Amino acid sequence: MSDTPTSIELDVGANLLTVTWADGHVSRYSGPYLRKVCPCADCRGHVPGSVPEIPWDAVKDVKITGAEGVGTYAVRFDFSAPHTTGIYSFDWLRASCPSDVEGVDDVGNPIA
Repeated sequence: MSDTPTSIELDVGANLLTVTWADGHVSRYSGPYLRKVCPCADCRGHVPGSVPEIPWDAVKDVKITGAEGVGTYAVRFDFSAPHTTGIYSFDWLRASCPSDVEGVDDVGNPIA
């Protein structure tokens, strides 16, 4: 597994982030999924279990409105529900790839 992206594409209209990794794997992330897995301290807490998990209903309509690179290791997103504090390192994104998560489809939306 490689956590180095060779391509990062944000399609705001489709509310979809697509990352191609150095090993050829392609990850696709929906806006709601990215908001749900936000790694910031407000969403994850400073110690495991200190903050309740964000429910799907709270993020299901969230849109990605913008993004910017953070150094050479991460990306930060702007969301329609005001939240801009998450810095998604490339290793966090790769580890959170929806194709590796049970209970979600290939872009991270819950499977009914």
